[in-house]
Amino acid sequence: MKTNGHARKSTKAPAFVLRAERALRRAAHNVKTQNRALKLPVIVWQDGKVVEKPA
Repeated sequence: MKTNGHARKSTKAPAFVLRAERALRRAAHNVKTQNRALKLPVIVWQDGKVVEKPA
């Protein structure tokens, strides 16, 4: 059977990407938790601007 020259791309992300995403989510959760405990705002990047979100 002939192929059209296009290789199929795997939709599954490599393991290191999944670990990195999980680490970032965990870090964000920890920052939110700590800031809430200390009653500090969370500083985020939103729509091209730096924004303070209340605790």
